[in-house]
Amino acid sequence: MRIKLSLKNLIYGSISQASSSLLSFIVRYVLIHTLGAEAVSLNGLFREVIAMLSLAEMGVGTVIIYNLYVPLKENNEKKLAELMNLFKKAYRFIALAIFLAGLLLLPFVHLLVSKIEIELGYLRLIYFLFLVQTASSYLFSYKSALLNADQKDYIVSKYTILIRTIFTGISIVFLVSTRKYLIYLSIQIIATVTGNLVISAYADGQYPFLKRKDALPKDEKKQVFSNVRHLFIGVLSGKIINSTDNILISVMVGTLHIGAYGSYTMLLNPLKIILNQFRSATKGSIGNLMAEKNNRHTETVLKRLTFITYCPTIIATAGFYTVSTPFIRLLYGEMYTLPMHVVLVCAVNLLIYIIKNPLWSMLEVSGLFKEDKNISIAGNIVNLLVSVILGKKLGISGIVIGTICSLIVQHMMKIHLFFHDFLHFSSASYVDLLLKEVAVGILCLLSVKSVCAFITISNLYWQILLYGFISVFLTIGINFLLFRSLPEFAYMIQIGKSMLSEKMGRERK
Repeated sequence: MRIKLSLKNLIYGSISQASSSLLSFIVRYVLIHTLGAEAVSLNGLFREVIAMLSLAEMGVGTVIIYNLYVPLKENNEKKLAELMNLFKKAYRFIALAIFLAGLLLLPFVHLLVSKIEIELGYLRLIYFLFLVQTASSYLFSYKSALLNADQKDYIVSKYTILIRTIFTGISIVFLVSTRKYLIYLSIQIIATVTGNLVISAYADGQYPFLKRKDALPKDEKKQVFSNVRHLFIGVLSGKIINSTDNILISVMVGTLHIGAYGSYTMLLNPLKIILNQFRSATKGSIGNLMAEKNNRHTETVLKRLTFITYCPTIIATAGFYTVSTPFIRLLYGEMYTLPMHVVLVCAVNLLIYIIKNPLWSMLEVSGLFKEDKNISIAGNIVNLLVSVILGKKLGISGIVIGTICSLIVQHMMKIHLFFHDFLHFSSASYVDLLLKEVAVGILCLLSVKSVCAFITISNLYWQILLYGFISVFLTIGINFLLFRSLPEFAYMIQIGKSMLSEKMGRERK
């Protein structure tokens, strides 16, 4: 049952993110051709600034899901009502905290912008609209966490596809007809509020206990917020690692460079989101698995999930490395492209960022919040030091290398924590699998680039098609040759055959 629900969440989540990515490409194309590089660069900058403010969430969402697993399994509606009422109050407080913190930053936002001229009042108004959109998103989003914990992410995905499609169409119409960035941002606020209201209404219909006013006992409430406090450092770490690149680029390299880097992150972010769907889809199942406390089986599942995560990730990474530059050249123009050494660093970052997910997911439901926070502090220090030092010397690639170093340090420390403090046995087997994946992954990147370098095609359409074909099939071939004897590979094939047989059985009926 866990596998079926995970696959259902994965399929719908992937469709949702694929459609969202397509819509994002269309909107970015319209933004560039109606408002220019300045608007696109500011869009990327302020999204990261606001993301940093969202650290006020402090990991409450993760703690929500962690605390909901057991009462959902036991169908304990009283406990579920108590927890959800607590989180409703917490998220309203978070929305207010983000808004007030954002207002305090408002007089200083111009300090983050360099090497472009823009009217101060207009700049602050743009920032304010981003702030309103983010703060309002927290008012009802705690109910999405309940659906997530109940392994019903696919419901959220269905509504998200519909609402994003409608409001993207409205945004494009207004952008083309008015060329007003402020109107576009206002529509995004309406879209965010509408999406949360629709999902909230659905949750209210599915879970009648949400209407109950039960309050969580004080001792349990204290424990919940103790976990939030310990998890806060980890959340802060994630924000610093994932939401500072554009800020550093703006300050150290120049705001308009965000436009070129953003062209690649416009490809990277959808890939991350789509590949992260596997993590989201399996999170509820992992929580259910961990409740069984079979440590050897947990390690086996971790290795299987890591390998299953790696396989589509390296294919996507190789495709990104070879196809991204001609694709961006075709869609946006030469001024929005980056040197290939920068693209390689971004590709390696994508690979490492995704294959960490299974371990991260298991730690999130292990209850080791207190022990995990020191790892996050170490990751932050590494990230900022390396990004600033190398950013001055290497520019964008140095900043991204800082992110990679941080991920590696945190991953190795989290492996030790999970195996030493939770599973209570050696991590050697898991580390061996990870090192093989990274080594073979880098080999794939260098191989596909070397083959593509021998092929000269002036037509960008054919170049994208051929490079993509080479990347996919060469990467599959290399991984098949080197990994076909692994038990994790055999398990992945077994799952694939099982899904195919089940589908064919339904079609016969």
